[in-house]
Amino acid sequence: MKIKKRFIAGVRCPKCNSLDRIIMLTHEQREWIECIECDYSDNRPTPEQIHPNTQDDIGVIQFKPRNY
Repeated sequence: MKIKKRFIAGVRCPKCNSLDRIIMLTHEQREWIECIECDYSDNRPTPEQIHPNTQDDIGVIQFKPRNY
């Protein structure tokens, strides 16, 4: 299968700070980004890396309007 390449508009490279030089590459189930200006590369995080399975102490808060 061929690697699909797409430019990501408006993004700066974290390494060289160049604007509009980041491309997203897709091959089968793998996605990653690369800078065409420098050698920066980073893999797309998995859902487990984005939202780890940890409990927190945050609850639901309901706000009620005041009667003036």
